[in-house]
Amino acid sequence: MSAINLLREVLKASEKAANIARVCRQNPILFSLLVQEKSKDESNTRFAHDFKTLADCLIQEMIKHDIGKQFPELRDNIRGEENAKFTNTAGESIIVSVTDDPGNTTKALEKILNGDKVSAAALVDEVYREVEIDFESLELPTDSIPLDNDWSQLGIWIDPIDGTAEYIKGEEKLTKYSNIVSSGLKCCTVLIGVYETCKGTPILGVINQPFAEKISNQEEYREEYRSKIFWGLSVGDLKFNNIASQGTDARIAILSPSEQSKYVEFIRNQLKYDVVYSSGAGYKILKIATGEAELFLLSKGTTYKWDTCAPQAILRSMNGDLFDLQDTLINKSVKKISYHDHKVTRNIGGLIAYQNIDKLREFLKL
Repeated sequence: MSAINLLREVLKASEKAANIARVCRQNPILFSLLVQEKSKDESNTRFAHDFKTLADCLIQEMIKHDIGKQFPELRDNIRGEENAKFTNTAGESIIVSVTDDPGNTTKALEKILNGDKVSAAALVDEVYREVEIDFESLELPTDSIPLDNDWSQLGIWIDPIDGTAEYIKGEEKLTKYSNIVSSGLKCCTVLIGVYETCKGTPILGVINQPFAEKISNQEEYREEYRSKIFWGLSVGDLKFNNIASQGTDARIAILSPSEQSKYVEFIRNQLKYDVVYSSGAGYKILKIATGEAELFLLSKGTTYKWDTCAPQAILRSMNGDLFDLQDTLINKSVKKISYHDHKVTRNIGGLIAYQNIDKLREFLKL
């Protein structure tokens, strides 16, 4: 069992997911058909409105199919945020599925899109496209790294598009720091995290920013986007990642705009952090991993295992981690976010993330 083989497949799936997200976002006709309000049972209580898009559903099912095909023992342990049922504008409910037969996927998408064969074909092309990844530029280890577990003892959490509201709105707002945005497409991430089912420990994580870099298509006179991909791998004492630290002299805490004022005041006045607000749990934790912010804190239980598995694996590859905030505050100990029970999906006690554990100890003293 090679961890590098699994990492390669997860990286490929993340880039295929990014392609689907871009196709859906850049096609005005297609994008107008995609947005659907989530049911009350599915929605995130933090938002007045929470949305699910066809891109979300399709990406999730594509990742399940592609990784499950390569590693059949993993197939039943791949889980994601979205319900695969999508309802079209005519009120007809269709299950979004990706199988070995592109024809079946095409038929389902045509139903969802009310017979729009052109748009369905464009999506199917991306779902079954063989993506090319420059693994060398992603700095993958050249040696084989064996995994201690059988494939059947691993699980995967997928967030097909973290920051769906930002994906829909697309309105970019900057913070006072040029490398951190408060909202917009840069906050959107594809998150794929692999964990050990018995220990509940994340061991491999990939974060793909589909809209990280804007490029100009001179031939078609339009702007396009290119991904930025981050990964981390932690197997036993072996730790690898492709993240170059972009540390800053500023002490920055990155928070949700809805964070409780008592925590904001404590972070500003007692810990002496400069507070910036941003969207997307995956994006905010990524900024901790890259060193562009030092502290991420979320006091409410509004994130889920699919939000945190991938970024936590990356933090662990850097000797950082993601902790249960309320347990840390009450017991003055560090309880790491765990994934041993896949039926418990919400991080009820909130979150605190540090790349540097010594900084967490300083936090605990205060």
